[in-house]
Amino acid sequence: MSKPRLDQRIQFCATRDGTRIACAKTGEGYPIVRAAHWLTHLEFDFESPVWNYWIRELSRFNTYIRYDERGFGLSDWNPTELSFESFVSDLESVVDFLGLQRFALLGGSQGGAVGIAYAARHPERVSHLILYASFGRGLKKMGGREQDPGALARWESLTQMIELGWGRENPAYRQLFTSLFMPDANAEQVRWFNELQRVSCPPKNAARLLEILADIDVVDLLSKVSVPTLVLHARHDEVIPFEAGRGLAARIPGARFVPFEGRNHILLESDPGWATFLREIREFLGVGVGGGTEVVPLVSGEAGAELASQRLLIQMEAVPLSSFAIAGNYVRYSSNVRSALKDWKQRVLGSLTSARPGIENYLIWGSPGSGKSFLIQEVARSQGNSLQFDEINLAECDESSFVARLREASATDCPCLCLIDEVDAKPVDSWPYERLLPYLTGSNRRTPLINVLAGSSTSGLEEMKQRIAARPKGSDLLNRIPADNEMVIPGLEPGDSALVVLAQLKRAGANLGHPVREVEKLALYYILLNPRLSSARQLAEFARQCVERLPPAEDRVKYDHLFRAGDPENKAFWNRVELQRPGLSDAFVSISD
Repeated sequence: MSKPRLDQRIQFCATRDGTRIACAKTGEGYPIVRAAHWLTHLEFDFESPVWNYWIRELSRFNTYIRYDERGFGLSDWNPTELSFESFVSDLESVVDFLGLQRFALLGGSQGGAVGIAYAARHPERVSHLILYASFGRGLKKMGGREQDPGALARWESLTQMIELGWGRENPAYRQLFTSLFMPDANAEQVRWFNELQRVSCPPKNAARLLEILADIDVVDLLSKVSVPTLVLHARHDEVIPFEAGRGLAARIPGARFVPFEGRNHILLESDPGWATFLREIREFLGVGVGGGTEVVPLVSGEAGAELASQRLLIQMEAVPLSSFAIAGNYVRYSSNVRSALKDWKQRVLGSLTSARPGIENYLIWGSPGSGKSFLIQEVARSQGNSLQFDEINLAECDESSFVARLREASATDCPCLCLIDEVDAKPVDSWPYERLLPYLTGSNRRTPLINVLAGSSTSGLEEMKQRIAARPKGSDLLNRIPADNEMVIPGLEPGDSALVVLAQLKRAGANLGHPVREVEKLALYYILLNPRLSSARQLAEFARQCVERLPPAEDRVKYDHLFRAGDPENKAFWNRVELQRPGLSDAFVSISD
């Protein structure tokens, strides 16, 4: 297998307390985020004989994202806070900064505990959770089979050794840590890891981190982890006991446990478990190789989602899209969701068409992928030329452009609907809400101006409001929004996703002059389970390609039309869903406007 040339792209993001965190990207593809653990340095690791093969192989089919923990590597060495909660918050800051809506999360050592806490809080963001050599309780919290007798005493001795000898030129003190973490390392790896300890952080940070690790306890969160989870652990790990990994797998619902031979805490390329580690992760994420280094995505998904999609499609026969529409092309499957969103739409339109001039403000939170922005766009489009529609994305604006766009929207003499998207962006800047406030009030308008402030970060509306309130002028901003003008847009369920797919195929057929009237249920099943077809843009392009493959007189999209000729994914998925095919293959859903 060829080794792709990698370029590392390092950026810096600021956390809520102002700490600068260094993060790096390598590779291309579906993102894997590695929750930070101690002893990292983005630049030093990139060329190292210990981590370079991790970076190379995890970047082969994916975008691999790493970041240095606060107090370590290229991140700030003197943060205002060094705690487990700050580690989880830093992970939140990194993925928000990078704009990741959904990703696989890899946690090794204490990064596993951070990953568990994040996945429990944000299940909608994590598609897969991978835990390697991880633990749920630190040494001070462990008990029973999890704890190696005498481990706590040894750990306390190590903390004292760090304070005494970590920063010295002589590597004798650091050599002990190297022997524990990698007892089977070769001479080059030993020299490098000894040096990493010296350059990655000051002794006080290393000692403080060991104290934090010993007090970690996320066991109560394990039952709340609802994302697909893979747990891997070497049988004779010298740092984290094997029973700790097995305990994680036993307590996380549906987790798969993969033990392998070895005693290195940091898995080396020469270890017998390295091939197992890579194979299991690639199968879990659904990536493989076909024809050189071409990525062949193997559709992955948890059993519950697959079963829900299968049952839905078996029952689905005819879909009149207009019956599910809320505004324009924005559709939702649940009648309760449709009713709530239609009521909200009517309130907004009622304000816009009212004879009463002035400014009215709304706040909406939509889970990632819910189409919150598209809903507002379609509400505006449904009114034709009777109003002006402005869309301002805070995340894409600097201070001057943000003010200019606000001024432009407020200056119009006709009724105006203004979407201020990602209103919770730029959390470390002090200017956004100070600049926005003057445009949320005013009595000199002769026509209605409706501001819709929209966000999708955090776990929901209340948490987003808490974070807004904690920012400069945030409480003043929230005071401009009546409680009755708040709205939550729920995430998409399988029925919603099916409607989106059908609408995209119908629209692609209309745009290409090739009407689509039916879609095979197996084709829909494939699309619903494919994580690479999760955004509207991806679906639109995929739908166009499918319609272009239709024979001239064919108005049905069949399963085979999803693939190029000879695409190995066609057969791979067909074989994988052998038990699910009855009721889906050669069965069709009809579409009408």
